[in-house]
Amino acid sequence: MTNGNLYMSHRCGFTEKVLSGTLKASGFKKVATTKRGHPYFDLWALGTKQDISDDKLISLAQAHFTPK
Repeated sequence: MTNGNLYMSHRCGFTEKVLSGTLKASGFKKVATTKRGHPYFDLWALGTKQDISDDKLISLAQAHFTPK
């Protein structure tokens, strides 16, 4: 955005709570989220349409949320 790339500006914002709620309202049965603060400001979400166990959800989240 600094260089005039305004298409990079989403003009909306998701908090972790809003993203999770939006996914659930959209029909996802299980949702996991996480975030990192400064200097990264990442917001990560994983949603499943199937009603999987909490253990499986945690396993999937750990596999995909861990920054490489």
